[in-house]
Amino acid sequence: MRSVLEAPAPIERTPSKAPVGRPHLLAFVADADTEKMLHDCLAQLSLPPGTITRGGVAKAVEVLGQQRSPEILIVDISGAHLPISQIHQLAEVCEPGVNVIAIGNRNDVGLYRDLVQAGVTDYVVKPLTAQLMAKALDPRAHTAHAGLIHKKLGKAVAVVGARGGVGTTTLAVNLAWYLSHRQNRRVALVDLDLQNGDCALALNIKATSGLREALVNPHRVDTTLLERVMSPVGERLFVLSSEEPLDDDLRFTVDAVDTLVSALRDQFHYVILDVPRVPSAAYRRALEMADLRIIVADQTLRSVRDTVRLRSALRDGDGKHRNLIVVNRHGEGGRHAVTLHEMQHVLEARPKVVLPFQPNLFTAIAGEMRVAAARRGKYTDAVAALAVELSGQEQGRRRWWRSGK
Repeated sequence: MRSVLEAPAPIERTPSKAPVGRPHLLAFVADADTEKMLHDCLAQLSLPPGTITRGGVAKAVEVLGQQRSPEILIVDISGAHLPISQIHQLAEVCEPGVNVIAIGNRNDVGLYRDLVQAGVTDYVVKPLTAQLMAKALDPRAHTAHAGLIHKKLGKAVAVVGARGGVGTTTLAVNLAWYLSHRQNRRVALVDLDLQNGDCALALNIKATSGLREALVNPHRVDTTLLERVMSPVGERLFVLSSEEPLDDDLRFTVDAVDTLVSALRDQFHYVILDVPRVPSAAYRRALEMADLRIIVADQTLRSVRDTVRLRSALRDGDGKHRNLIVVNRHGEGGRHAVTLHEMQHVLEARPKVVLPFQPNLFTAIAGEMRVAAARRGKYTDAVAALAVELSGQEQGRRRWWRSGK
């Protein structure tokens, strides 16, 4: 039996399309004159022309909601009625690490301050010149005065079961799929159970040794490695999973988890971590790093007891991390079923989302090779409510459970 996490064998290439890297520069201008000025400036600076599109900041919000964000984004706010509001909308769709340079025709110190506070790196007043653009595009300026959009990190979400068999992986997979396919966010799904994880199986993709490679060689984790080892599911969902031999004694370090999650947060809107319920330092670190810890429970005495213990161990009083309770398989019944109100009384917290017990749904999708969230219905509605909770966007929705049940 091998005693340590050894270097893996070469990764098999999957037939799926590999992730596409970020473009270097995209610009969205308001008119033909600005387009010509920007072309001329980039040519004078001997910089790649990038892609320049008409439509200004509104067009940027629309396009970047559908495709990868560039390293440098130039947006024209000329003529925008609510430029600050639109910059905030832009920040929502931009991936982490984007440098945003705004251009416009108002020489207003108050506007400049509002734009910087909203997240832009710099604001250039027209007419554009090569000197002004050289200063704005200087990489040293980006490092020293990076805007909030550049500094922001993707949200890390850990999904952990109060006990085994409560549907933790099913929820992690459906939540990741919904965020990527319905909310158009770039999502990394990481299955930290390297031997018995089911994320790849649930998404009908082949597990590779990519996750093992990332954890055994954390010093090599960068954009190139991640694009090579992650398995794409559609255009915006990427999966890191392994299926290692059961006779391996797998061990990886806290630093390896730290490095991997930090690298993913630089590239994705959401990093969904399916964390095994195993008392190890590496898994504890994954839970500690998460902005949000979703504790999945069912309505059994054992689950309620273990939820209390898990919440106590995680603690969420520092304001940076939150624990969120999700009840799965509501309505399954059984001799030891605990009502939702009894759970709330014992936990001293109300479950945020309740997922219905729908065995027929999962039987049907198994034959179609689809995830449950791809179908309309109560289950998908509950996953959507959880996605809204993650995004922080208020949205009127009906309650998923009522008093007295």
